[in-house]
Amino acid sequence: TRHLSFLGRLYTDRTHFIFELLQNAEDAGAAKILFELFEDRLEVKHDGRPFDERDVRGVCGVGEGTKAEDLTQIGKFGIGFKSVYAYTSAPEVHSGVEHFRIEHYVRPYKAATKVPGDAWTTLFVFAFDVPGLEPQTAMHEIAERLRNLSARTLLFLRNIKEIEYKLPDETGGVYLREAVSHGQARQVTVIGRNNGQDEDENWLVFERPLFVPGGADKVWVEIGFKLEADSKDRNESIVRIKESPLVVYFPTEKSTRFGFLLQGPYRTTPSRDNIPKDDDCNTKLVEETALLLVEALQSLKKMGLLTVALLNALPIRMDDFPKDGMFYPIVKAVRDALLDQELLPTDDETFVSARNAKLARGAELRKLLTHDQLRELFQSDDDIRWLSGEITQDRTPDLRSYLMSELDMEEIRPETFIELLTDEFLQAQTDTWITQFYNFLGNDRSKLWKKPDSVLRKKKILRLEDGSHVQPFKEDDSPNAYLPPENDTEFPVVKREIVKDEKALEFLKRLKFEKPNAFAEVIEHVLPKYKQPNPDVSDDEHCQDIKKILKAYESEPHKVLNKLRETEFIRAENPVLQKTEYKKPGQLYFRNEELSIYFEGNKDAWFVSSEYDACFNNLFEDLGVTAKIRIRCKSKNGSVNYVKLEDKKGYRRGLRGFDPDIHIDAFECAIMNPLIERSKFIWNKLAVKYSHCIMGKILRSSRQDFSLDASVYKEEELTSNFGRLLMDTPWLPDNQGNFHKPAKLKLDDLPELFIRDEKLADLLGMQKDEIKKIEEKTGGKFIPKEEYEEFEKWKEQKAKTEEAKDSTKTGTSSDKIDYKDEFKKSFNRPGETELQEQAIDTGKVKDPNRRREKSYEEHKKRLDHEPKPNERRKETMRTILEGPDEQVREYLSQFYDGKCQICGKTFPERNGKPFFIANYIVPKKLARFIDTPANALCLCADHFAKWQHGAVEAEGIIGQIENFKTESEGGNCKPFLSINLCGEECEIKFIEKHLFDLQELLRASESKQRDAF
Repeated sequence: TRHLSFLGRLYTDRTHFIFELLQNAEDAGAAKILFELFEDRLEVKHDGRPFDERDVRGVCGVGEGTKAEDLTQIGKFGIGFKSVYAYTSAPEVHSGVEHFRIEHYVRPYKAATKVPGDAWTTLFVFAFDVPGLEPQTAMHEIAERLRNLSARTLLFLRNIKEIEYKLPDETGGVYLREAVSHGQARQVTVIGRNNGQDEDENWLVFERPLFVPGGADKVWVEIGFKLEADSKDRNESIVRIKESPLVVYFPTEKSTRFGFLLQGPYRTTPSRDNIPKDDDCNTKLVEETALLLVEALQSLKKMGLLTVALLNALPIRMDDFPKDGMFYPIVKAVRDALLDQELLPTDDETFVSARNAKLARGAELRKLLTHDQLRELFQSDDDIRWLSGEITQDRTPDLRSYLMSELDMEEIRPETFIELLTDEFLQAQTDTWITQFYNFLGNDRSKLWKKPDSVLRKKKILRLEDGSHVQPFKEDDSPNAYLPPENDTEFPVVKREIVKDEKALEFLKRLKFEKPNAFAEVIEHVLPKYKQPNPDVSDDEHCQDIKKILKAYESEPHKVLNKLRETEFIRAENPVLQKTEYKKPGQLYFRNEELSIYFEGNKDAWFVSSEYDACFNNLFEDLGVTAKIRIRCKSKNGSVNYVKLEDKKGYRRGLRGFDPDIHIDAFECAIMNPLIERSKFIWNKLAVKYSHCIMGKILRSSRQDFSLDASVYKEEELTSNFGRLLMDTPWLPDNQGNFHKPAKLKLDDLPELFIRDEKLADLLGMQKDEIKKIEEKTGGKFIPKEEYEEFEKWKEQKAKTEEAKDSTKTGTSSDKIDYKDEFKKSFNRPGETELQEQAIDTGKVKDPNRRREKSYEEHKKRLDHEPKPNERRKETMRTILEGPDEQVREYLSQFYDGKCQICGKTFPERNGKPFFIANYIVPKKLARFIDTPANALCLCADHFAKWQHGAVEAEGIIGQIENFKTESEGGNCKPFLSINLCGEECEIKFIEKHLFDLQELLRASESKQRDAF
């Protein structure tokens, strides 16, 4: 018996012994059972067959029965009964002539006779005498189980109809089962309490007999569907249950995940907490249950209970049923049945198989298309039907997903329906259906027809008055029909019977259909004539056509303009060819004196015919006819100093507004055939205005943001085709009327009415007079030619003297000639000393390499000896509070003498000294630059304020600084940097020494400091 002591702990819930007693009573054929609980014991009575000797041996033993016995009896006395030992050590049995108690699990002893009562045949007495378990605890546990036994306990029993219990506090309860035949099923009603809540459930139970191998007895596999009555009409329907444990007469701990209950005599583990999957008997029971479920679906269909709610209770959540799972054969049987058998409810309350069913995306589509129309659309001989409208994405998402993914059911969307439409189908429908069709399209389905490339626009959906069908629009997007007017009309119109429906009319109006008007007259009857080559139109007819066009333009200008721009309907004259033809508006000009001069001799130039009255000018202008030369030139956007250029291989920008792709209509013909008046027009009206597009720089980059890292972009200098024609063509006249290339002329050689634009002259490479050359070499100050030539001779002699001194390495500092003093002595004219000093003190560098090397070493030394963090913070604060040190101001004063590097002006203080502000290019708080003069600018107060408080933009500033080269280094760059200051383009003028120092400062700096630029 020591090996049997574990049997009292066989179940995790020790009150499970109650189910074992119910099983024994069911096997005994009992109809009623009573649990009467006392403070020290539990007495159980039932009215089944009395005990015999075999029952005594069974209840006292642990032997196994035959397979037949195992399948046909729920709870043979044996291991299951031993669970009572969780509460008692000596259970008593009084039944018929047998009165005994059992000790040590298996030893029967005679007990005093107790009569169960008149209505009872068997009495069990379980005294609460297990060591370690207080009777009070035992009483509370058993009372709780009896109160919450659940009415479903009775569902699959065939004999027991009533379970009653009485508690020590004189309370109690009863669970009842009532079964009636219902078609091929039995309807079972169970009543009771579950977890303190009243229960009243109706079930439909289907069964399938299964004969036991080796015997004549049979068992049943069963399926239970829960019935619920609708709160409104009280009609019953099958609903999905949340929890569905497998039932082996009583619920086990094995979940099926179905929306209904399965019951069968499955083999279980001793504690009934699991079902062996690979057991042959269990496999057979699952297969029989699959057959039963398919049969039950057909029965439910006949009973009117095969609804969407029932489908939702079927195994449709495929993630719950792996293919190697125990219950997968049931899942597969359901899927195969739904595919091939008419088990799916349709929209007209019939049934269809999945192979012939269609899901509609929206109720309106189901209402619009009957089953016959569906079959016609799909050109099928099968009976295709819509599924029930209760199957929606919102209400039954799992079922809808199952139908589409597992049963390959097609969902018909409005877009799919439109694709299926054929001309034959539309032509065969009634006016009523076409009206409903328009209602369907107009009900928030504009995406089906709104876009020009919508499929619906290519379908012949418009039914005309004569019953024919046409597409809504022509290829040019003009309407193929109109709304019917009040009177008869020759225009094609939509059938009047259809337009009577308000929603259909609203849809047609949303399609932009209107009644015939002036615009329609132009579209239908005027423009088609001019789309033919060489239209045969008389003068009077054309005059009437133009008046109709003007009338339509005045009423609906936007609609008319779009159509007219692409039509050759304007009479045009070509003075060279002496021809009149019809042309598109964008090919024409209004004739005036300037354009006549510009286009003279050009056989491709067409002007609006002089026969038109001035009243048509506004119309022609809106269509693109112009009195100015057509010029395509990109302009700068906002405050940026560049234009965006098109490039298929990357990104391009034209600096300072330079557009190398500028195009001027007929420009090549005009400049290649020069006339004095035409050349004046080109110079004054075109070349001067667009001089910034003659030559310039562009940046190329693979990045759209044009990072200023030199490795990312490439700078390129270009001359536009426009500029090349201006420079290489002999088109400029001299005062004698002879034409030359610009490089052969000076600005003063041009006739008097040519604008004197020196910038344009420089860009075209025109010659400069001697005075201009001297001014350039002397910093913009005029010096008489004789004096300048004398100075050049002196400078040449001085250079030879210096060279001789260097070669002999003799002489002292006192022997050196003071450059400024010598200049003053040579040109000591009263009042011109300051002028002469500024003219010669340009900061030119004799030995650039030496200057660069020395500057680089000084900057590197300073940057390598950066102050410690605390000292650097103090130094930064001093710079912010006090400004640049005296060394910086002295440096700038020596080179610029107070002249602002941007505006070039000098502002004297009261003491007569020039006032200026030394401003850092990059503030010290942003970079490691020490107070080096190279990082400073000499600015006037006005430009210092703009720099400090306004927007400063510099395109490719590092490249501008680093790419500067003097003439002695093989370059021809002017020492200035281009910036945009407060939205205005400016130049910072440098002397060579200063710009050299700035270049070497950058070279000596690390990348982080360079990034500060």
